[in-house]
Amino acid sequence: MSIEMQVNVHGIFELQHKLNRLDETIRGLVQDTLSTEVDGLRTLAQGLAPRRTGYLARTVFAESLGEWSFKLGARAPYSFFVEFGTRFMQARRFLSRAVELGMVGLVQRVNMAIREAVVRTRAS
Repeated sequence: MSIEMQVNVHGIFELQHKLNRLDETIRGLVQDTLSTEVDGLRTLAQGLAPRRTGYLARTVFAESLGEWSFKLGARAPYSFFVEFGTRFMQARRFLSRAVELGMVGLVQRVNMAIREAVVRTRAS
């Protein structure tokens, strides 16, 4: 059994609609920024994963589901129990904690990329 996390951001559909009106080059800039930030979330989750052998941290992944959509998870069979705990073991949140810690920076950097894209569009 593995665990995956999906984060829903309010207003994302409006953002996607606005970004869809941008040309491909600018959309690529925003996508690259988002990819870099999501990779940072993966690295952060790996660092937060409890370690005995390091296997759990090595199974943490971030993959693209399409434009502006990503999945963060861990493929270790026991990752669900580590993240959420059991009646015998406290939760040791590493995925959700990484999202909590990294989301503000991710949103700020994507906003900066969007602003830069808009400025480039106006300049051309």
